[in-house]
Amino acid sequence: MKIKWFNTIDSTNSAMAASRESLSDCEVWAARTQSAGRGQKGNSWSSAPGENLTFSIYLEPVHIAAAAQFAISQAVALGVCGYLAGKGIRASVKWPNDIYVQDRKICGILIENTIGPKMMKSSIVGVGLNLNQTEFPSSVPNPVSVKTLTGNSYVIDTELEELLRCILNEYSNIGPQTAGEYLKRLYLKDTPHVFTIAASGERRRATIRNVASDGMMEVEFDDGGTGRFAFKEIVY
Repeated sequence: MKIKWFNTIDSTNSAMAASRESLSDCEVWAARTQSAGRGQKGNSWSSAPGENLTFSIYLEPVHIAAAAQFAISQAVALGVCGYLAGKGIRASVKWPNDIYVQDRKICGILIENTIGPKMMKSSIVGVGLNLNQTEFPSSVPNPVSVKTLTGNSYVIDTELEELLRCILNEYSNIGPQTAGEYLKRLYLKDTPHVFTIAASGERRRATIRNVASDGMMEVEFDDGGTGRFAFKEIVY
């Protein structure tokens, strides 16, 4: 596992994408400071300089079918949850792959895949984990960090290596069990909640029942019927 540190970079995901042809499998680029960190679907990722873990992993999952690419997202999320469990923190996965502790976000994950006709070609896995930061901008709605939860401060470099071991272990063991373990960790699964349907703005009470192998979330509405949604088609 090769780790390359940057004192300052705009986005480790963006920088890796620009250098994709020269990267090796499981190479890691980590930043002390990201000036333009990115989240899902064009969202930004805010992180105090030098206090958190912000990094990207380049993977070549050529053994994984393109239709099964969501398994990579599941495995990475499970790896982060496993790392946090080692700190005594019980975390869950807010679909598709935000990591929550109770109702507060501790980690964001951005995965950008390159797909062949049938199989995966490459993945750039971006992770932003709130580690030592205890004060957050008011624009960040519900943050929490490892330090806030444990009261301890952490050495960034050491924790990166530990977190990477957890993530790459889950990734290397992707199999039939991955989806089931992901569902066990799924935030609000089988718990009625009010959701907003993005296309119409309609608010409906529903229960998350499953996440399919293609990453679509399946819900059961309280007033009858079911729905199947892609990311950002339903908000909660």
